[in-house]
Amino acid sequence: MLKLALTFLLIIGFTGCVAAPIMLIGAGAVGGYAISRDTFEGNTSKSQEELWDAANKILAIMGSIEVSDRKRDELSGHVNGATVWITVVPVNSSTTKLRIKARKNLLPAIGIAQDVYAKIISQIEQ
Repeated sequence: MLKLALTFLLIIGFTGCVAAPIMLIGAGAVGGYAISRDTFEGNTSKSQEELWDAANKILAIMGSIEVSDRKRDELSGHVNGATVWITVVPVNSSTTKLRIKARKNLLPAIGIAQDVYAKIISQIEQ
């Protein structure tokens, strides 16, 4: 089953499909999806403040924070040699969108974006 899922993800990655759903597994199911070759996003019922605080904490743990401007919703830094941009946007009164974009040497780094996303979601679920 795992081989089938990995094969599916590799085929989708090589064909350039940008909206392939991906399910991450950690402490429970963490859902999100790739919206481009460098961006991973998902919605949560957690507040914008909770996500912002978790994103700051995780980015500091995984790498370094370069910009943390709450008023402009800008959070960026470096993780494993990649530049990471994090956006936390309210969708409605009960839903917040978390979007992670990662690029390494100007190339997409979807694996890093996905990893940062999963760790932020795991942090707020604790």
